[in-house]
Amino acid sequence: MFASLRIAWRFLKDSKAQTMIIILGIAIGVSVQIFIGLLSKGLETTLLNKFIGNSPHITVYFAKGGMEDWQSKKSKIKVVSKDIDVVAPVAEQQAFIKLTDIKEPARIRGFIPEDLNKLYGIKSKIYEGKMIENNGQALIGKELKERLDLKLGDKLNIVTIDKRNIELTIVGFYDLESAGLNRFWIFTDLKTAQDLIGFGDKVTSIEIGVVNPYLADSLSKKVSNSLNDKDIKVQNWKDENKLLLSGIIGQKICTVIIQFFVLLAAVLSIVSVLGITVTQKYKQIGILKAMGIRDGSAAFIFLMQAFVLGIIGTALGVGLAMMYIKGFNTYIVTTEGKPVVDIVIDNKFIIVSALIDIAASTLAAFLPAVKTYRLSPVEIIKNGN
Repeated sequence: MFASLRIAWRFLKDSKAQTMIIILGIAIGVSVQIFIGLLSKGLETTLLNKFIGNSPHITVYFAKGGMEDWQSKKSKIKVVSKDIDVVAPVAEQQAFIKLTDIKEPARIRGFIPEDLNKLYGIKSKIYEGKMIENNGQALIGKELKERLDLKLGDKLNIVTIDKRNIELTIVGFYDLESAGLNRFWIFTDLKTAQDLIGFGDKVTSIEIGVVNPYLADSLSKKVSNSLNDKDIKVQNWKDENKLLLSGIIGQKICTVIIQFFVLLAAVLSIVSVLGITVTQKYKQIGILKAMGIRDGSAAFIFLMQAFVLGIIGTALGVGLAMMYIKGFNTYIVTTEGKPVVDIVIDNKFIIVSALIDIAASTLAAFLPAVKTYRLSPVEIIKNGN
């Protein structure tokens, strides 16, 4: 084995230009493959965050008004699956902000503060002020703040359609990166929203966040079965966003196809070049076989060549992919300076891709190795090669 490796390295050094071309070809193929894969993952995450990042994965609601005994229902939902991350009871009501001469429409949404942060990551989206802590406090969206010229500490007089009213104190301003939600949603604590609606300790719905959003449909069925109530309806984001889901799946399939053909092109180039190398090295291989080297060891030389080329080319390709990603995140940005698609480094994906590329590069030498295995030193001498 070590003798084959030394000879393989000697052959690579003897043909420096050819070796560099193969390494460069592998590196470019690997870098494109990894970049496209991570770009696809980043695009998928961006789309999911943009379209369902500000909505629950699963929603449970009562078809006949408020939901009683929500605490027991919350407990039942929590034990359905370990993939359920947060279960948040919600009391919400359409209302108006009563100003001096006009009424501004708004939607009051009451949560337990801890649930609100887990479900929407609201703490990270508050750009001014703080999280709600006590009864009567409110978080206001960016667009509503600018529209009404609101400030921290301002009082809002909230009035419902049935003339119920309550006063909320603004403690923070959030930005969900959605003008519609920022303009209409007002977050407050669960008790305050329940008092405004006026139906005691009931909630209007239970919103559920799951670890893997793609499991929402199967988990929603399990939740429905666990509650076993004909008056309770369960919805999930996949059923409500079928067009988005089909687009994401189509994009993932296209990415896999592109990656496959990029890898195939790199493998074919290795097969072609190593095939030529075998022809060029006929004389050396014949001499080695005449000196006693076994057919298997002679064939193994070209497998080792491909293995070494695969390692060096893949390492260089990973480095190039990191450069592509850094440049993309730096220069392909929105008017606000944020990346259009935030590509995140996935070490597991990179390692798996690198191992596949090295394995494919090594296997690409199979045909040249077989050709070498069958080569007879007698034929070489007879033909004068």
